[in-house]
Amino acid sequence: MNNTFDIKRFALVFRKDLIENGKRYTLFFLAMFGLMALVITFQTLDYYDIERNAGDHLSLNRILLIYLSFMFLGFGTWFASTFSTPMNRKLKRLSYLISPASNLEKYLVRWIITTIGFIPVFFAAMWIADALRVAISSVVYPDVDIRFIDIAKLVSPDARTHGNEYVVPREVFTILISLYFLLQSIFLLGSTFWEKVTFVKTFTACAALIAAYILICRWAILLFYGSLIGYGNVIGSFELDNFLTIEQAITVAAIVITAFTLAFWILACFRMKESEIIKRL
Repeated sequence: MNNTFDIKRFALVFRKDLIENGKRYTLFFLAMFGLMALVITFQTLDYYDIERNAGDHLSLNRILLIYLSFMFLGFGTWFASTFSTPMNRKLKRLSYLISPASNLEKYLVRWIITTIGFIPVFFAAMWIADALRVAISSVVYPDVDIRFIDIAKLVSPDARTHGNEYVVPREVFTILISLYFLLQSIFLLGSTFWEKVTFVKTFTACAALIAAYILICRWAILLFYGSLIGYGNVIGSFELDNFLTIEQAITVAAIVITAFTLAFWILACFRMKESEIIKRL
């Protein structure tokens, strides 16, 4: 018998999670849909109320994509913080611990739901919210051509063709996606340490660490260089172009960020196993 991973047992664990947490997932979907519908609908109505005669669909499309991008980040990191929800109460914890499945299977189920599963659910909520936005705006402004959001305008083909209708160049988008998964992995890892009020506690811990890091760096710079300007002159003397092109620098940065992301995901797996052992004792 395979005690590490069995596809049938994995499917049963996945099904069990969906049944037990289906109501919570539905409420989360409705919350995303409701907030997105409110934000993009009122933004559209306000835009055409001000720019009705000179309305630019591409400009509005860019504004809506920016709002949706921030909501994707916010909802994604918050949902990742619910990774350890099956173990945040005594009865749920007992049910979870006695479940006949390996730690790897339990981890993969939660990881897929909170990391991969969130993405199609978000876009489904976004498309429904966008349809509602178009319907309401078309009734309010029947003489205006209300169009659906063009997601293709989120990323420009390259920096040279980046115009006002696009949100970010392709190179920047690569870094932003890497940073999103890094943040998502941090909040996922945080849920293995704090099972209640996870998002707030993880955010506070990260903010404290970043603030401490900035203060330590500032003190070190002042100690060795006397001023921030002196340090800036030293850094400015190094020309990155002599070592790497912009494309190579972006690739290196993405690889480093991805490495940290994978490390946090793996650490969360071991932390989950450790927490389960501790709670059994």
